[in-house]
Amino acid sequence: MRRKHPSVLRGVITGVAAGLAATLIMDQFQKLSAAGQKAAEKQLKLGQGESSWQIAHEQVQKEQQAAQQEGSTEIVARKIAEAAGTHLDKEDKKTAGQAVHYTFGTLMGVVYGVSAELLPEITTGAGTGFGTLLFLAADEVAVPAFQLAPSPIDTPPTDHLQHWAAHVVYGASLELVRSLLARIV
Repeated sequence: MRRKHPSVLRGVITGVAAGLAATLIMDQFQKLSAAGQKAAEKQLKLGQGESSWQIAHEQVQKEQQAAQQEGSTEIVARKIAEAAGTHLDKEDKKTAGQAVHYTFGTLMGVVYGVSAELLPEITTGAGTGFGTLLFLAADEVAVPAFQLAPSPIDTPPTDHLQHWAAHVVYGASLELVRSLLARIV
């Protein structure tokens, strides 16, 4: 099969679709990962002799604290709404935060799609290198620098690993979808 000539338009089209799909896959991975971590913590505590009631009580407290804290995308959504003279209630903030997350994931998909067209070497590692770079630049540097999350030093190592793994899944999904679409576009 003969390779097509590089096309910025093809990069944009495949990047938009791949970015949306990869963000969706990343979200599902994060949900599964969080559920797995909770189950593992519960089993560990049961093994250490804590009662199911104690574990359930601690879990409710953690979930209440998490619900009160804004995620970085919710903070961005709130600041955009405030700049527009609007107030977001709790449910709207959650929805707007998801919109921010999907918008960013899609934009990064476009960056990747266009870059892959113009510089195919960027796809080395099947997108995992891009996912790792995005994790380092966004999660570890930009988000804390803009005070949208605590400093990386104040974040537990397991959180770093989970977020990195989620970005590796994002990058791999991005490349898989992009490469499949590039064959037909």
